[in-house]
Amino acid sequence: KRKVISMHFASDLSRAVEEIVKEGGGPESFPNLPGAHLNSTSPPLEFIKTVAAILELDADVQKEVQTLKRGLLAQIGVAEYSKVAKWENPCASFILSDLFCVDCHESRDVNLCELPPLEGEAAPRRHWACEDCGTLYDPEVIERRLIEIATKRALRYQLQDARCIKTNRVATRALSKQSETSSELKLDTPKLEAKSQLGLLRHLAQHHQLEWLEETTDGLLSTFAEA
Repeated sequence: KRKVISMHFASDLSRAVEEIVKEGGGPESFPNLPGAHLNSTSPPLEFIKTVAAILELDADVQKEVQTLKRGLLAQIGVAEYSKVAKWENPCASFILSDLFCVDCHESRDVNLCELPPLEGEAAPRRHWACEDCGTLYDPEVIERRLIEIATKRALRYQLQDARCIKTNRVATRALSKQSETSSELKLDTPKLEAKSQLGLLRHLAQHHQLEWLEETTDGLLSTFAEA
């Protein structure tokens, strides 16, 4: 395995990276998927990171993979330990629990970001299907549940306590920007995280043409004042 990585894979992947660089491309090269959450701009960089992440799953060849990754990154002028060289899952995850199939009467947890719609050009983009029997889930039922989730998450963010960053105790002084120890305050759910959660739901709504959900998430996101 080590020889395959260091000899055959190295030359083949180097040629592949060279071809991708020649083809060019930028952010427009990446598909607009419902779970996409990274601002990817370089196809060769993402290719290298993804291939290396897959090969690193084999603990026996991690040293060879690191050497391979270092060489491929150098080929496109990226340092091995730079922030952009770290792999992140390009697809976010949103699990909708206990989705019930009216045909086979099975309930399962469905990742709405990863479960693809039915194959075929005529298949509606917004429909999900049961993995057991292939029956379509009702998108209106899914949309109503997502609206409820979005509303509750926004409400939970607005009603959460502020805590002392030093003692982690709940702040008791109203309208104060500091705790009793004169330390900064923090939130259990930071604003950026709350906006990211709602943004993911809005992206799902746009991708699957759920207009009510899109309108709801747009309204909720507009309530977040700019810092």
